[in-house]
Amino acid sequence: MANAAFVVRAARARLEQIGFQTSDAAAAYCLIVAGMLFPVFLALVPLFFVVDQLGMLGTYHGLILVYAAYALPFTVFFLHAFFRGLPSATAEAAFLDGCSHTGVFFRVMLPMARPGMVSVAIFNFLGLWNQYLLPLVLNPDPDRYVLAQGLAALAVSQGYRSDFSGLFAGLIIAILPVLLAYILFQRQIRAGLTAGAVR
Repeated sequence: MANAAFVVRAARARLEQIGFQTSDAAAAYCLIVAGMLFPVFLALVPLFFVVDQLGMLGTYHGLILVYAAYALPFTVFFLHAFFRGLPSATAEAAFLDGCSHTGVFFRVMLPMARPGMVSVAIFNFLGLWNQYLLPLVLNPDPDRYVLAQGLAALAVSQGYRSDFSGLFAGLIIAILPVLLAYILFQRQIRAGLTAGAVR
């Protein structure tokens, strides 16, 4: 749910930038994309205290909020390039026909941007599905472990015993959603990867 929310918000922000190319929009874009340069390891301790002061430490809500903030720079960067490759003449024609900004976004640009939206959602899903460090710091309750934490706890609890059947069953459970997502959306992923490459 968080993935879909920030993908749509990032797409809307990029569409607003297309219509209004100002220095403020460029500065906001550079500031957001600069978040990709900041390693998450440096933010762990302050992030722990911020989430703790918000009362969200050890909750899924706190983890979803941090995941959304963590994935936003890449989403804006990816969709910025994708929306730049879309034909602006279609949006201008819709404006001339009397369509509002919201109507142009939802009726014209969003359907044309579906491959890019699906691609960035899949990339974010893969990155956040495999995330281990953030849940390790922000989700210390063993009853609320996410999948990566559970697999690591299973491997550590086995010690020197060779019970690989349970570990491989957990790995299959971890791989299946990613594999199914790729099988279902492989056409959109390929279209999203190549759409902005050629003008």
